[in-house]
Amino acid sequence: MVLVPCPACDHRVSEKAVACPSCGHPGAHERHGAVSVLGRVAGTYISANALSELVLGSVMFVSVAAVLITLILAGR
Repeated sequence: MVLVPCPACDHRVSEKAVACPSCGHPGAHERHGAVSVLGRVAGTYISANALSELVLGSVMFVSVAAVLITLILAGR
């Protein structure tokens, strides 16, 4: 495994990485599929940590909403 500097933040990243774990800049290889689509938001790059926090927050919001709706409907 060869580590190369990220062109955006100069952290050392594997040359096979999809994106830099520090700043989210895409790897040297242009990838196709869900990873390249999910990694871009409005023309900017989003880091893997930010993407996982976004997904987790959405799941938690939907779960809390489902519990509240269930409690409201059970009170009838």
